[in-house]
Amino acid sequence: MVKLISEVMSVFRFITKEVWVGSRVVQFKMVDHPGASAALVVKDGLVLMVEQYRPAAGRKMLELPAGTIDRKESPLNCAQRELQEETGYSAETWESLGHLYPTPGYTNEVLHLFLASDLSKGEQQLDEEEDIKVRWLPIAEVERLIDEGEINDAKTIIAFFKYIRNTRS
Repeated sequence: MVKLISEVMSVFRFITKEVWVGSRVVQFKMVDHPGASAALVVKDGLVLMVEQYRPAAGRKMLELPAGTIDRKESPLNCAQRELQEETGYSAETWESLGHLYPTPGYTNEVLHLFLASDLSKGEQQLDEEEDIKVRWLPIAEVERLIDEGEINDAKTIIAFFKYIRNTRS
């Protein structure tokens, strides 16, 4: 457990930031975050998802492959690495779907969203503590699971919404 805590502390820093609010300086405590990236893959009407246990949520969750950007890594390289590590797939074509601030109340994390296509299959390269199941779900099922609250991961819902909006307009 000590190793995990030290690894987390090396990626995320807890900082105090002074900001002018009106006519006074206010201190905000926040998490300094290197950012993250996620990859949306849609092929033949199916969406590539990963299922994994999320301790903070206390449950298994369906979501897009995603992860934290290494300090000297670009958002695109992070998305490419996470897609390969978590699913075994790599993609030739990448398109930005924009970025979002998942929790701006306490962290400066920026999460970059990408649409990946032209896939090649390889092998997962999971970290020792990861147990990730790869799932291909029909678009209509993803929509239903979002509507029913079974998929409630913000990055997944936003990336999927952006994809649907772009393909239906």
